Amino acid sequence: MARILIVEDETMLLDMMCEYLSGENFEVKGVKSYDEALSLAYESNFDLWIFDVKIIGGNGFELLKELRTSGQTTPCIFTTSLNTINDVQSGFLSGCDDYIKKPFELKELLLRVQNILKRSFVHNTQNFIKLSDKFSFDMTQGVLYEGDNPVALAKKQSRLLNLLLKNRDKFVTHEEIFSEIWEYNENPSEMSLRVYIAELRKILGKECIKSQSKLGYKYV
Repeated sequence: MARILIVEDETMLLDMMCEYLSGENFEVKGVKSYDEALSLAYESNFDLWIFDVKIIGGNGFELLKELRTSGQTTPCIFTTSLNTINDVQSGFLSGCDDYIKKPFELKELLLRVQNILKRSFVHNTQNFIKLSDKFSFDMTQGVLYEGDNPVALAKKQSRLLNLLLKNRDKFVTHEEIFSEIWEYNENPSEMSLRVYIAELRKILGKECIKSQSKLGYKYV
């Protein structure tokens, strides 16, 4: 079930969109303000965002720019009553994937949603690595999934798993791991690395990550 975040400050329209898309078997969360949307976009994994341009506390263009700048790649559709070419240009320059003018039919919105999600699915499956019957890893987003559910990982833990999978069946030295995972102004921690490895083994299975003292770690 795809998850959609809708940001719309008109209560009636927001309720209609949420109810309609929920009835089409999407999991939908609707909010009215910039700050609410920003928090949810950072805290939860959505498959699609639908942003109104004029929202409480800001505008959709700036909201999407901020999210794109932070590395978020979730596809986005803008809904707006603005209709000049400059407005359309602003939308696409901020990183949106589609644009729908108000007033619109809910059926048209559904068709655009389905089209974006289909394209996104084809693209994203190329970046998914199947680890077992239970687990898969999104290399682009750095998210581990158990079935359809994301597994909570620390940021460095996620980056470590990504690095090991990029070098699958090859040992990655401690020095290479420290260089990739720790920031230049941080002190690498051998103890923290061991903890991250232990936790990944606990989740994925003890045998999935091999270690040798002089060679480092490898995912098999």
